[in-house]
Amino acid sequence: MAHAGTDESAKPTVKYDTSQFTPRFLYPGGEVVMSVDWLTQPEERIMALTFDDGPDEQDLALSELLKQHDIPATFFYVGSKVKLFPEVVRKIHASQYEIGYHSFRHQRVKWFSQANLLEDFRQGKEALNNLGVPVHFFRPPYGDFNEHLVRTAKENGMETVLWTIDSRDWTGIGADTMAKNVIRYFHPGAVLLFHSQHPVTLRAMPQVLEAAEREGYRFVSLGDWRRVVLAANCRVEGGTSCPSAPTFAARSPAKSAIRPVSARSSATSATPPVSTAPATPSDTETAATRAEPSARESGSDDAGAMESDDTDSLASGEGSESALISSVVESVVPVLTPISIVQE
Repeated sequence: MAHAGTDESAKPTVKYDTSQFTPRFLYPGGEVVMSVDWLTQPEERIMALTFDDGPDEQDLALSELLKQHDIPATFFYVGSKVKLFPEVVRKIHASQYEIGYHSFRHQRVKWFSQANLLEDFRQGKEALNNLGVPVHFFRPPYGDFNEHLVRTAKENGMETVLWTIDSRDWTGIGADTMAKNVIRYFHPGAVLLFHSQHPVTLRAMPQVLEAAEREGYRFVSLGDWRRVVLAANCRVEGGTSCPSAPTFAARSPAKSAIRPVSARSSATSATPPVSTAPATPSDTETAATRAEPSARESGSDDAGAMESDDTDSLASGEGSESALISSVVESVVPVLTPISIVQE
């Protein structure tokens, strides 16, 4: 990680915003500069569930839980793991969940040469397409992107989408605390980040789903999320022929209450509960510094080449920005995780 005061010609400066998330960075390269202030209509009270770092066998348990309550989700898959778990991919796709691309080996592809970057997308698309899976969304590992990466993804048919709420399921946090931390940051248009391989994610999910239903939110696919955002932007801009936002049929009553589920393995972490109080700037920066990739390698690393979870978050803050991101959005939304700023 580079810090302020280092040679800026070497690598981008990384800073942390501990309290706010600027929505324009959620959807870099999209048709609009997003503001969640647009989402004011009852039908726009939506959120999207996303799961990174799969495929993993736990995806099947997650999909079964979601299926019981007619809840869509998007799974961002690592290309090298697709080759290890093809049956998981087939089953998730057959269950009509969206599958996005999360690089081939979970590396910081932003730094790749053009040739290596094109090869990464080629391998990943081939691995998924060979299983009959089309891919329309891309999420860079660690949320680390630049204009070149976003443009290359688009040239490969993929929109880049990040997140607004990080569950921090990779930290060893307990299920109850993790669920409460996610729930407290619910907002219209939220994109929730979880990870496929952590048992705590499965244990916490029933609480998250119950709270969303109680608060009148509807989970949608990223495809529908995108359509709602574009329609809302057109309305706010005073367009005369705006696309219609998707209409969502009333969800059928659940067959049973959403109940806690047993993790496939490992008991609840012995790690002391993490406080739900908002972190101070110094606390969060310290935690973020400790969470560098070398200190949190995932056990699901396929060959030692894959880095682990998305902790270095999104681009946001001061300094020059990509020409791709054109204007400043005034409204902001609280977010749980530190946000890394990548200055071009």
